[in-house]
Amino acid sequence: MLTRTIRGRTFVLAILVVVPVISFTQSPKPKLHSKITGCLSGSGRPYEYELVDEKGVTNLIYSVTVHLDPYVGQSVTLGGDQSAMTSTATATVHPSTHFKVLRVYSASGKCKK
Repeated sequence: MLTRTIRGRTFVLAILVVVPVISFTQSPKPKLHSKITGCLSGSGRPYEYELVDEKGVTNLIYSVTVHLDPYVGQSVTLGGDQSAMTSTATATVHPSTHFKVLRVYSASGKCKK
């Protein structure tokens, strides 16, 4: 009887360890060090911006280390880490991606006013 109890507990422990590991390995990973280009606009919240790229995709931009205020209203290329998941949490119906900015470069092109 004691052997069955130990086996049962070992089985339950194995399940509790294996299931979180499997689910963690299947979660989307961010696309590291990519670049996006488009028009940068403010969001009204500190450290958060939006960038609409050439394909019309709205990217939710954030950075606490790169000062982006001088680039609002301009065409820029941003280097950083893009999330693998998209969301539709913005007021638009278009999907958006989250992008953590590590570098900013001025880009050629005009932004619509």
